[in-house]
Amino acid sequence: MFSRVAIVNRGEAAMRLIHAVRELAAETGTRIETVALFTDVDRTATFVREADIAYDLGPASARPYLDLKVLERALVETGADAAWVGWGFVAEDPAFAELCEKIGVTFVGPSPDAMRKLGDKIGAKLIAEEVGVPVAP
Repeated sequence: MFSRVAIVNRGEAAMRLIHAVRELAAETGTRIETVALFTDVDRTATFVREADIAYDLGPASARPYLDLKVLERALVETGADAAWVGWGFVAEDPAFAELCEKIGVTFVGPSPDAMRKLGDKIGAKLIAEEVGVPVAP
């Protein structure tokens, strides 16, 4: 079980994770903290206020959600033991999953290898055919 989950997303996606973590914590009796990673434009957003911990990534104009060094610093400095990305650019980046592995943070999502294989639509279709999944011609 995780004790501190970094949310590498924003808005409604982040709120869904915060609610899910609260439900899981209530069901298991385990304390699980959420860490909202945010930029200047989201400083007063609901997900930032609702998270247990808020970590400022800097200006949105610098695109910090796509900067692995910034994300690594955030994960380390907040003591996150898991990272959840939801959907979007980071969720499709095997390099972020590898970064998590390198620093000992559990990436909540598919392995980097699975992302690479399934990120290629033709390759994913070939894999599906190999295991007998019906596919469109």
